[in-house]
Amino acid sequence: MKTPFAYRGAMSADPAPSAGKPRQISPARLAKYRAERDQIMRAAYRLFQQNGSRGTSVHDVLHETGFSTRAFYRHFRSKDELVIEMYRVDSDRVTDALVAAAASARTPVDALTAWIDESLAVVFDARRLRHAAVLSSPEVASAQGFTEVQVAGLEAQRAPLVQVLEDGKRRGVFPQAQPDADAFAIQAVVAAHVRARLVGGDSLTRAEARAHTVDVFRRALGA
Repeated sequence: MKTPFAYRGAMSADPAPSAGKPRQISPARLAKYRAERDQIMRAAYRLFQQNGSRGTSVHDVLHETGFSTRAFYRHFRSKDELVIEMYRVDSDRVTDALVAAAASARTPVDALTAWIDESLAVVFDARRLRHAAVLSSPEVASAQGFTEVQVAGLEAQRAPLVQVLEDGKRRGVFPQAQPDADAFAIQAVVAAHVRARLVGGDSLTRAEARAHTVDVFRRALGA
């Protein structure tokens, strides 16, 4: 059963389940391991961006961090698993931001605008743009299991938008809405703006891209 959508913070995401913890591990050592894992992922982002098509190996990441092979394999079984975790963490962060943005809106139209704006934000903030560029690279896309985690991430990010459209249709604000299909279409248009921005082919500002997308779909939804 779907959770009814509510505005002004009434809806919040459940915290992600914690990773399995080694038995008998002290809090200090656990904190050390978490910091170690985060450092590996930060180094991977830097190297993927720097190396481009040349590619990045586990050895490169170890050299960058100064960690041992044992330290790497304590967290990841392979480079592919590292890549998948990088994508999952970033995707979950975007999902949480989308849920919060839509839930803080006063009306369905405001929530639609907020979802679109927050989705565009990933390529209009310098640091997030660097992450998006890495995660959209062929090297990342070639990781085993990437397609599955990408599809799951997009579905999770679309879920609050579906709820916004369902709520808008129920209130009569979006009388022509077909929530599941329309959410997919809205996400596709936003993704096109994101891809264009990544390759330098979109001259629109964030405000212009948001306004155009909102206007198109307000009319399509019957608002």
